[in-house]
Amino acid sequence: MGAGQCVGRVGGLAVALGVGAAVFGGVAVAWAEESSDTGGATASAGPSRAASAHAPMRGPARAGGSVSARVSLPHPAATVGSRSRPTAETFGIAPAGSGAADTEIPTDIPVGITVPAPAAPEPVAMDVRPAATEPTAGAPAGPGPAAPAQAPPSPELPATTRRQQSVALSTAGAAQQVGDSALSGDSITVDPTVVWNEGVLSGTLDASTASGDRLSYVVISKPSLGGKIGGGPLLPLTNFGPGGSFTYVPYASTLTDPAQTEKFRIMVLENSPVVQFVENLLGPLGNLLVPQVLAVIHRIPIVGELLSPIIGQAKIVTFEESPYNLAAGRATAFTYMMPSFDGTPISVNYFPAVNVANGEADSAPTVLAASGLACAANTDPNTVYGQLFPSEQFGSLTPGIKPLREDAFASALPGGPSYDGGGGYNVITWDPRGEFASGGQLQIDNPFYEGRDVSSIISWLSSAANPARNQVMTALDGDPLIGMTGGSYGGGIQLTTVDPRIDAIVPEIAWYSLLSSLYPNDSQFKTGFGTILGAALAFTGARVNPAIYQGILTGILFGWLSEDSQAVLASVGPTALLNQERAPTLMFQGIDDTLFPLSQSVAVGETITANPWDTPFKLVWFCGGHGTCDIANPPVEQDARGLIDNLKWLDQYVAGTGTPADDIPTFQWYDQDGLYWTADKLPWEEGFNTDQPYSTQGGGGVLGLGPIIGGSGPAPIGDLPFSITNAGKAWNALNLSATPPEGSQIVGSPTLSFSYRGVGTSRTVYAQLVDDATGLVPGNNVTPVPVILDGRERTVTISLEDIAYTVAPGDSLTLQITSSAINYENFTTLGLIDVSGITLDLPLRAI
Repeated sequence: MGAGQCVGRVGGLAVALGVGAAVFGGVAVAWAEESSDTGGATASAGPSRAASAHAPMRGPARAGGSVSARVSLPHPAATVGSRSRPTAETFGIAPAGSGAADTEIPTDIPVGITVPAPAAPEPVAMDVRPAATEPTAGAPAGPGPAAPAQAPPSPELPATTRRQQSVALSTAGAAQQVGDSALSGDSITVDPTVVWNEGVLSGTLDASTASGDRLSYVVISKPSLGGKIGGGPLLPLTNFGPGGSFTYVPYASTLTDPAQTEKFRIMVLENSPVVQFVENLLGPLGNLLVPQVLAVIHRIPIVGELLSPIIGQAKIVTFEESPYNLAAGRATAFTYMMPSFDGTPISVNYFPAVNVANGEADSAPTVLAASGLACAANTDPNTVYGQLFPSEQFGSLTPGIKPLREDAFASALPGGPSYDGGGGYNVITWDPRGEFASGGQLQIDNPFYEGRDVSSIISWLSSAANPARNQVMTALDGDPLIGMTGGSYGGGIQLTTVDPRIDAIVPEIAWYSLLSSLYPNDSQFKTGFGTILGAALAFTGARVNPAIYQGILTGILFGWLSEDSQAVLASVGPTALLNQERAPTLMFQGIDDTLFPLSQSVAVGETITANPWDTPFKLVWFCGGHGTCDIANPPVEQDARGLIDNLKWLDQYVAGTGTPADDIPTFQWYDQDGLYWTADKLPWEEGFNTDQPYSTQGGGGVLGLGPIIGGSGPAPIGDLPFSITNAGKAWNALNLSATPPEGSQIVGSPTLSFSYRGVGTSRTVYAQLVDDATGLVPGNNVTPVPVILDGRERTVTISLEDIAYTVAPGDSLTLQITSSAINYENFTTLGLIDVSGITLDLPLRAI
């Protein structure tokens, strides 16, 4: 229990959690084994998939026609294999005032594109967070975000000015080259190139070293006009593949103006045996931190040169690219700073569907792929999973950019499932308001801020301000065909944005009410995950509405929320808005989610299915979420099944290509042993459970109340930091045995009632079920039960957190009523309670 004594308040353990990565803002560091098979330049997608002739569902016909194959597509003379070759140079610490050497000022900016003045690059990876902004006239009043004033477009520079600037750049570059002789990197060889490949600019350093040491890579100067080097989807880091391969997402204006070029620099680092030893000592953080530290050391005059025999050599490669020439008129991914409804700049990234990029289709439907809290937008088109760690079944089963653009997925398991929808989707990712490259204040998916940002993105898609608008398939009314995917924060925004132009959504590990998630039963704040939320936002430099921080801090310190703080949390999320949700919804929720438990998906589903729009709704409970999948044999096939279901849902309700979503069961779930089950009814619908639950009673007893000691969790703790909020078997508890019939299934929420009297300061006791066969708490969740300890006898009846449990031969459960829980730790808890008349009802599925 020693680990549990500090877990409730340790924000540093929030690094890389499912609510987003509590990581170092703007770090652009990555590494790759020479033998690694991940990442890399985009390869050919193989045989062309025929475009479907089926019309999308939203209208009988489409403006601009349906997706169709082309016989030929005229292109400029440049070919797919044409290259723009950068130079390999070595640079030192820039002299004072010479930062402009890495910056190009745009001289001809198309209408609708506002390019902020680029900042001088730092010697190491730069923070991508925009500066604080001023309010814009017309922005909503109150505690909402301050909208920044828009910078006017840069005027065209006279030719003489451009010539003088060119001289200055050349001079600064020469000075850096002379001053950085320590970075000759004699043992490192590179052959850097950038090419267009299926709608993406793919680059490589083609780096190798005579020493045989592993190489790592650090972006030390980001694209000078606002472009991005591909990274994500979890950490805001650049993704490098073997030999230093990467993807480059240019700023939109560089694709339409041949005069604009972007410059960026990447350092290649040898990881000597000494460096690798240090990395191993630091564990998973070693590969993130050590290359960044090395990049700083190598650029310190004399020091870097003296240490290079010990830490390895380094070389800096400068890229200066013309996206206009590389794209050669073809559909190409880009990034753009889009003014939202109140003028707040939102950084959006556009990736054309593969069939559009290859000339097989004129246009394609579009998917808005939302990111998690404290996670930068995914800008790596090679990602298969859109969020978190699918290999550990942690997080969501959200598709990455690659399967969405291809409308296809093939399982990595031998003989595993595969799917090819025959189409493709344009993909939009974006940095949410108040995070990373976007401006404004973060409001936690407030429908009046982040929700309206999404609506602004949809409007921009088909507007003249979007240089790729002709690639966006629209309905007869001119609205683009839109679907949404994403988990956690990216799932919440789908439920919050009730925009009638959205054709389908696939929210994962999201919430109905942030208030009931963090402050269940209005009795005790979820201090464990509250700490994680606050730490994640702080570490990534998010600019948050102060009222949100105030509520989180109050909850962490005192375990309760004021009425004002409750009102703030109640305002951020969908709740009653779902009465107007018309977009067909496929929802995924993690059975082990200790932030947004299964009950949140039940509330979402009950509201949508009860609304007057007959909105299609299907539900998946999978092993994952904001927590750990503790099944001994995790259901490895759920990855493929989940991603394929995403594509089927989009194909039917967004692209309108057949009825593949009809094959998705109404309700899917995995039980405590990882066994897969389906039903044609949702778990709250009449007929899913029998009329009579399994019921057991017990007498109770006296329970001493106090923080930490003897309470629930954390257990198991083998997968830190993800397991720190897990419930676990308590030894300071009142126990009641439950032996439901062999072969029965408990899929839903048990009901607990008891009488009590007591004295003390405690406002809550905690109830949980323990699987006697494994010693684990099914779903890793505990339920806070509000009590009033004034000496009077009272009775309480409460629904426990939902579970999915199949009773095998010899299985039994134990109800525990305990004094504390690690996810709800409250150091003011003291008292004594006498419990009697315990009754536990377990719902039994009607099999």
